[in-house]
Amino acid sequence: MHLCPINFIRMQLTLIQTQTTPVVDEFAEKMAVLNLLYYASEAVTEMGFDSPEELHDSVKRSMEFCLSAGIPIKGNFQRVYKCFNDRVMYDWKLSVLAYRLVCLSGKSSNPNVARLIIQLIKNEHLNHF
Repeated sequence: MHLCPINFIRMQLTLIQTQTTPVVDEFAEKMAVLNLLYYASEAVTEMGFDSPEELHDSVKRSMEFCLSAGIPIKGNFQRVYKCFNDRVMYDWKLSVLAYRLVCLSGKSSNPNVARLIIQLIKNEHLNHF
């Protein structure tokens, strides 16, 4: 079977993309971490979440949104551990998208969440109609 040059190049690129080394994988992972600009705990202050459970539920819903939309969790959410008052606690490092989803995914009874959702819809309406 004879391949035209462009198909041969595509095959080679596919092989290169699928055959990575641990060094390349580590580099890609380090680059993805640079995209994680926020801590989920920052949303507690900004949005006035009333409990750790509200934050946990919001992170979980945000991950579910991403999965449903075909957006990878890796590169948007990363569990991290912090020391606070001689205790180890976990938090999440988040991308901009993930942080905004966490803020929007709080309880609907939270006035800050309600205002943010309404403002987002108003802005979308003004920009597209």
